[in-house]
Amino acid sequence: MLFTALLLLSFGFLQAQDVTVKGSVSADGETLPGASVVIKGSKNGLSTDMDGAYSIKAKIGDILVFSYLGYKNKEILVSGATTVNVVLKAESSVLDEIVVVGYGTQKKKEVTGAVVNVSSSEITRSPVADLGAAIQGKVAGVNIQAASGRPGEASNVQIRGLGSVSSGALGPLYVVDGIAYEGNPNIAPEQIETIDILKDGASASVYGTRASNGVILITTKKGKVGKMKVDLNMYTGIQNITSGTPLMNTVEQLYHLEATTELLGDEPLTFFFNADALDFDTDFVSDVQNDNATIQNLGLNISGGVKNLTLNFSTSYFKQDGVLINSGFDRLANRLTGQFTKGKFKAFATFGFTIENRTQEPFALYEYSIGQAPWARPINDIPSVGQNSVQLDVDNEIFYGYLARQLDNIDERETKSNNIALNMQYEILEGLTYKVNLGRNEWNYFRKFYRPQYLAFGRTGVYNATASTPNALLNEDYIFSNRETLENIVNFSKSFGKHKVNLLGVLSYERFKRRNLGIGVIFADDASNDLQTLGAGAEGINPTSYNQTTTLSGKLARIQYNYDEKYLLSASYRRDGSSKFSENNRYGDFFGFSAGWNVHEENWFNVPAISSFKLRGSWAEVGNQNIAPYQFTPIIESGVNYPYGLNENISFGQIQRRYVDPNIKWETTISKNIGIDLSMLRNKLNITADLYQNDKKDMLLQERLPPSAGVYQPRATGVYDVKVINAGDMTNKGIEFAINYKDRIGSDLKYSISGTFTKNKNKVTDLAGIERGYANGRPTVSLGTNVEYTTFLAEGYEAGAFFLYQNDGVIKNQDELDAYKQLDLSNVSAPQLGDMRYKDANGDGKIDDNDRVYSGSGQAEFEAGLGLNLDYKGFDFFVQGFYSYGAEIYNGARYYAYQAGRHKELLSMWTPQNPTSDIPTSRRNGFHSNVRAASDYFIEDGTYLRIRTLTLGYTVPNLDKVGIDKARVYVTSNNPFTFTKYTGYDPEVGGDGIFTRGVDRGNYPVTRQIMLGVQLSF
Repeated sequence: MLFTALLLLSFGFLQAQDVTVKGSVSADGETLPGASVVIKGSKNGLSTDMDGAYSIKAKIGDILVFSYLGYKNKEILVSGATTVNVVLKAESSVLDEIVVVGYGTQKKKEVTGAVVNVSSSEITRSPVADLGAAIQGKVAGVNIQAASGRPGEASNVQIRGLGSVSSGALGPLYVVDGIAYEGNPNIAPEQIETIDILKDGASASVYGTRASNGVILITTKKGKVGKMKVDLNMYTGIQNITSGTPLMNTVEQLYHLEATTELLGDEPLTFFFNADALDFDTDFVSDVQNDNATIQNLGLNISGGVKNLTLNFSTSYFKQDGVLINSGFDRLANRLTGQFTKGKFKAFATFGFTIENRTQEPFALYEYSIGQAPWARPINDIPSVGQNSVQLDVDNEIFYGYLARQLDNIDERETKSNNIALNMQYEILEGLTYKVNLGRNEWNYFRKFYRPQYLAFGRTGVYNATASTPNALLNEDYIFSNRETLENIVNFSKSFGKHKVNLLGVLSYERFKRRNLGIGVIFADDASNDLQTLGAGAEGINPTSYNQTTTLSGKLARIQYNYDEKYLLSASYRRDGSSKFSENNRYGDFFGFSAGWNVHEENWFNVPAISSFKLRGSWAEVGNQNIAPYQFTPIIESGVNYPYGLNENISFGQIQRRYVDPNIKWETTISKNIGIDLSMLRNKLNITADLYQNDKKDMLLQERLPPSAGVYQPRATGVYDVKVINAGDMTNKGIEFAINYKDRIGSDLKYSISGTFTKNKNKVTDLAGIERGYANGRPTVSLGTNVEYTTFLAEGYEAGAFFLYQNDGVIKNQDELDAYKQLDLSNVSAPQLGDMRYKDANGDGKIDDNDRVYSGSGQAEFEAGLGLNLDYKGFDFFVQGFYSYGAEIYNGARYYAYQAGRHKELLSMWTPQNPTSDIPTSRRNGFHSNVRAASDYFIEDGTYLRIRTLTLGYTVPNLDKVGIDKARVYVTSNNPFTFTKYTGYDPEVGGDGIFTRGVDRGNYPVTRQIMLGVQLSF
């Protein structure tokens, strides 16, 4: 008994005995300086010195944890030995990471194309609702611009430059869990596990006719074997507009009015119409803004599973109020995924259901706000004089009334979408598998637009019919669409010796159906604005509807060969048939070839600093079929009524309203790519660089028809007066560079730095004999079709480039005026002192359309992204910046404020009393040459540096006892700082991605957001 007690005491003494353990930490035959040595369960630790050596005091029974970035942790029990040399093994190398490629996966070291993987941790670093915004600046070669700052608006995503010359055909193909979508799936970023982007043609060619703009493969989150895990993510915050258009206040505007009317030989009548003009100093732009608009998100993910069955359920609710009144967005997104394995059989299923609600601000809200006189009564103070009746005590009742009554409109949109993907796989023989993919995506849309009755009376009590809406109107629009997919996939994979072969065969069939319906009614004069149903209408509006069905069938064969993980080859052939083209041009053949060489695997390659080095090259053909259905065949359409018979009664008519080209075919892109992948310093430093050229031929263009064609219709520009043809070529050449470095300082501070650089040169090389045409890009939305175009397609220039008249300054004296009058000025306003002077660019003695000069484009010369991530003792800090250089922006809001005589710069305009001014005189004429839309006077430098995301977080330690695996609080800001010379609302002007890219038409601004969030894991 005594012996036992002494033994226990001795054991306890040994357990508590302090010892000094020393030694070295090494890997791959070399010592590791800076490796971490920590006593498990404590904060006691140190880092190895420059020789990889360490010395630490510990107790017998302690566990030492040895770690180093890029290597597996190793744990050693302290048992009394004083010297412990540790050899760490490399983690699964970066090159061993699994990358999703079309119809399969590969190790990164086996990939021969330009493929980029973005993990869920990167996607969710920026708390945003749009997956495009989540990866802006993080992927070289992928240009992402906000189409506008409107809540719920998807970003423009362009891979390696412009994919087409049609604004509706610029985006990539999205494939979610193996099933292709018709457009952007708008999946909540929290539900995404990885995004794999196929940038070069060889990688994307397995998708044939839809791959010319690149492919984005989205893999949603799946369950993992183990105990159930619950993740909760919540954040809330506010948004603000950070800039705007400087406008005159009441005193300034009255002075400006006095100056302009004096030049016209007249006197202002402001106080005649409004004796109380000095009582108000209204900022209508601020009145229609909603600063400190809220944004909030709640996300829940539940995951778990047993050996053969795993499940994952994700749900999130996102709500964003608009910074412009009457706008907002909310989304409820749910997704359930399951995976089952039984022997040689595997099955995966996912079901997603999303509901989105949008309210949209009134038409041209900024423009109608900018144009209001500041001495007018604020909108919210308009006196009511009866049901649906108001008194407008302003001098321009029509213009003022239009803004006031628009704010009462209701414009609500609801979208319900669901998608189901099911794939079942069976291994027939060793290495030979058969898989069937089934998918159905359904997208249903509903819009309610209600324009209430609005009766306007002047200050004298006289009814103003033009400023009123005497009859309420209700329109309802419906879209029902679904895409069904069936794919049969056979895969054979075999390794023998140093050879590895993978063979793939695919038969696919897709069918897309869409049905549109529009109905509406006009209400009686005495109807209440509360009756907002179709059944309460007094008169029906002619309904509209059409049905579409398109199909796509494809056959694919691909071989991938790998010799000793050194030499890599891939070749594919796809033949697609699309119902969008006639039988003679229905099928297209698309080939892709790529090769890679893992140089570091060669026996003769011995560069200790280089962990891996791969050379890649590819060539491929890919297609674009992104046009509306039935463009190759004439269609008889209704909607044209005509007088018929002796009494010429109006009868319903049907007629061919469009011209078509029966020979249209695929738009084809020839893609060439050379790239390198380099890892150095034990995979701490990773570099990827690519040089590419994409040549597009037989582009699908909308040819504008002359008025003599007889297809021009009011308010239908670009609908009936165009014909889709194959005409012209375009090229994109570029270089991409991505770098990432990660390391640690001591045992507590981990850091990573990442950067991207993209330079793309876009050029239209042929337009079937047209040097410059396909005009677009009007810089305003409310002034109608009389406003000049600003952007064009032109040989030798970027698509959507600006071609503008070059201003030559203000005419300041009589000599300058006399010299200017020597030109033929039939295309400009009769010049006077103080007017804008334009250059005779071609020297033919007259100012006309041939004097338009290339003035840049909305495409940046290059873009760069930089990210920094720090982790220190529970704290984490992340900052990501984005730099765009060389784009030009047409400041449409400034142009509109000039033509409305409201811009603050006009206080310093030329007058006889201010004869040296460089600001043209305001002529109180919106279409005067001084405010010409086609003038380069309103072009500005669109270069900007933006801090895209700034985040500081803290993870609370030691919460295991209360059942919490992780608790993190954080504060984050999106777009906290923007540095730019641009004077408009925001330099990120995406527009339609081509013709209005860089045309700021008073766009809905991108906002600054500040949010506080909490993340919990159980």
